[in-house]
Amino acid sequence: MKISVQIYSIREAGDLDTQLQLARAAGFDWIETVATHGLSPQDFAQKIASHGLKVSSMHVGLAVLESELPQMVKACELTGCPLIVMPWEPMGERPASAAGWRALGCRLGALGSDLQTQGIRLAYHNHDWEFLNYEGRTALDWLFSVTTPEQLGWEADLGWTCRAGADPWMWTQRFEDRLVAVHAKDIAHCGTAVAEDGWATLGQGTVPWPALFAALKQKVDLFVFEHDHPVDFQRTLGDSLTFMKQHLA
Repeated sequence: MKISVQIYSIREAGDLDTQLQLARAAGFDWIETVATHGLSPQDFAQKIASHGLKVSSMHVGLAVLESELPQMVKACELTGCPLIVMPWEPMGERPASAAGWRALGCRLGALGSDLQTQGIRLAYHNHDWEFLNYEGRTALDWLFSVTTPEQLGWEADLGWTCRAGADPWMWTQRFEDRLVAVHAKDIAHCGTAVAEDGWATLGQGTVPWPALFAALKQKVDLFVFEHDHPVDFQRTLGDSLTFMKQHLA
């Protein structure tokens, strides 16, 4: 079982060294990175290792995947990272039709096939807009309809799934064969955590994480904590990790 943290959670804490120090001090052994944080593959691998951390996965945008794939592959080879996740498309580039989501799926499927030959898995990370309907089906359905699970897995962000009003139980069962990782995010109770954009320290919000962890730890071995805008970095990371260890042990 890998319990990881998406470094995006503490992007406002300081430079990359500061972020890695925070993750390590909180007790994390694994991190999910944002590509190589602007470093060469060699410098990236050296920096991660210097903090005693390991890379469980990395988020890499579509533009970087299509223009810098060899560099991302090299970074994965040097760090032992087995999973690349395409995290989102900017508003202006996000599909707005069934055909658009199918086209995005085809692009990701081709990348996934290329990465397969390098021993690396590709997955897609959702927000809430993938649960909008186009021609009677959700964007997520259309995205996956043109790819195989081997070409494109799913890193299920169940905080965003719940924020979309979708049922995390139904969706993780529906795409169980694609499930390669779970993003663990919690939604703050109504009227709280305004300064944190409505998100909460894991276990202190409304998402039924104890039950979800109990069910999903039988299906997937990577859980990644994320909080889009924590106020207290160390407390949020430390308390969330404690909660995850309690329920994933």
